[in-house]
Amino acid sequence: MKNIEEIKSQIKHTIVKCIADVKGVISITFVGSFESAKDLSLISDIDIIVIVDRLTQSVFQEIETQASLLTAEDICLPGYQIKLNLSFGPLKFNDEKTAVFHLMIYDIEGHRKHVIESPFTCLDWEFFPAVFGKNLKDIYSAFGVQLEDLIGTRRGIEAYLDDLKSQKISYRAYDFSTSPITEEKFTYAMDERHQKEYAYHVIKFLMLNLIKIIRQTNKRFSAQELSVEFLALNSEFLKHTEFFLALHSWKYQQELEPQMIFERLENFIQDVNSWYKNLNESLPTLTFFRHGKTPLNDGSFLGVGRNPDILPLESNEIPKDDFDVIYTGTLLRTLSTGGKLHGSIKIQDALLNEINYGHVEGLLYPELAEKFPDLVEAWGRQEDPKFPGGGESQQDVLERLEKFIDKMKPDNKMAVVTHNVVIRALIGKALDLPMHTWFKLNPGHLEAHNFHVFHGKLIPALTKEQRIRYKDI
Repeated sequence: MKNIEEIKSQIKHTIVKCIADVKGVISITFVGSFESAKDLSLISDIDIIVIVDRLTQSVFQEIETQASLLTAEDICLPGYQIKLNLSFGPLKFNDEKTAVFHLMIYDIEGHRKHVIESPFTCLDWEFFPAVFGKNLKDIYSAFGVQLEDLIGTRRGIEAYLDDLKSQKISYRAYDFSTSPITEEKFTYAMDERHQKEYAYHVIKFLMLNLIKIIRQTNKRFSAQELSVEFLALNSEFLKHTEFFLALHSWKYQQELEPQMIFERLENFIQDVNSWYKNLNESLPTLTFFRHGKTPLNDGSFLGVGRNPDILPLESNEIPKDDFDVIYTGTLLRTLSTGGKLHGSIKIQDALLNEINYGHVEGLLYPELAEKFPDLVEAWGRQEDPKFPGGGESQQDVLERLEKFIDKMKPDNKMAVVTHNVVIRALIGKALDLPMHTWFKLNPGHLEAHNFHVFHGKLIPALTKEQRIRYKDI
């Protein structure tokens, strides 16, 4: 028998060869523990994400048919059985000498819906590059997870608690009898092994998901690294990290099973939930506003080269919140807007000024295209050039914004009044959107964009509508 890396490589090659030619398949990605597997025990759970351009029953059945033709010999595992799992959810199969291909098939719209409803799962998948076609993040990014996601999503605290209380795992499968196609929810009674596997799954991913929010990163950690990161959040979590490491040793190193698994798991969930709620209520908040509309917001490029005042504001356009500190740029349109907000401390900072458009200031796009065709060609190559005549690039604006955030002194409730391109950089960075798409972002005048501040890091607290609108560009 070949070694584990050769077997993994053969599995990938075989899967791609059998289903990549199915019409409409645009991406195949292997995710989860299979990628880091060091022994054959993890071959029993091979998670494979398949994205098609448009899902139909015939496309689904063709992928299933092609995958069902595979034999153990095809993947260098003679004597093994191959089992297909085409459902969505954490079902585990522990049959000996069985390779489980967990094929999760979505179309582009289905993947988008899954990102919205289960951002943590999709963010974890994005860590792995596609073995065929587009990377998942380039189809629809899950980056920018928020504190509220830890509660109300499919793999949030509430969902885990529901499963544990009922001792049933919830999962989904397509119902092709409806139009459009829907996902039907099912439950599976947990046997003793399932319950313990699920306990490990819950504690690992709640720890990992909380760290992803706090750090605004998408990293993978060893069990020891994850424990260290989690314990750094609160020294009282020591008993939970010890429990997690004991579960990990039981699952992967055949060591003794921890005692009182479900009592300790329930205690873990309660402590995390309490810590999360206290954090959510105590973190400083930072609200970014685009200044009020001016007479020169007429489709021309309005940067630092012109300095109009804002148009009169109706009372219902002015935010009612009271702010401890209000930051503005130095241009008249942010100063006037900041003056309308409620708060006694106002601080000006040129780092918050609009982009410098250089010689493009005041032009309409057709005029720009005629005078500066090289600039348009660079944008067509998805580059980020500086505007001609001493102007800035989007990267320059982002770096200014990051300097402001680094030197800002967090207070309980803060407002920042700034400009269109600055907020584009803020949102583009927070949601990990490609820089060449930022020009499509369209923050409204005086639209609130909320963030929490944790150890100098901004954690998005955008509305669901905002996240969808900005990611749908």
